[in-house]
Amino acid sequence: MVSVQYFDHDHTAPANEYVGQIILRPNNSMTWQAAQYFLVTLMAISFTMATVFMVNGYWMILPFSILEMSVLSACFYYILRRNQIQEIVCFGAETVDLESGRKSPELQLKWQRFFTKVMVHPPKHPWYPDRITLRHKDDEHEIGAFLTIPEKKKLITELRRMIAVADSSRVHHLTD
Repeated sequence: MVSVQYFDHDHTAPANEYVGQIILRPNNSMTWQAAQYFLVTLMAISFTMATVFMVNGYWMILPFSILEMSVLSACFYYILRRNQIQEIVCFGAETVDLESGRKSPELQLKWQRFFTKVMVHPPKHPWYPDRITLRHKDDEHEIGAFLTIPEKKKLITELRRMIAVADSSRVHHLTD
């Protein structure tokens, strides 16, 4: 999901004030609570069947059922945790800030806008989406790796708009 927010600013504000931000989040269609209900239902069915087999003398079914539900729970945890990531790109007249993390920023980059470029790398195969990176001198960081192809196209469009707004903000500050 790509959401864009432009900040209102007057021309008397300092030059490093942000003109807007782009927030990137993956599609998280299942909440943790829904996943818990799903897992509890599957566990109840699996353990009921394993208990029936155990009563009939097939006791080896129960350990494998426990192992299966443990692996399935770990997979759900991994996927739901990975889908909680969020990236925020803030544009100012002089700076570009990138924050990435789950509950709090785990990665914080603050770059001068003059030396920062938005790079769109074509895919190696037609089935894959473009790679969008922010490059500052020799440092490069991919943004929106979890986005779908239409969302990446929207991100490219919104990055162009945000850069244009930041450029006009810089021109206003230079003329004042």
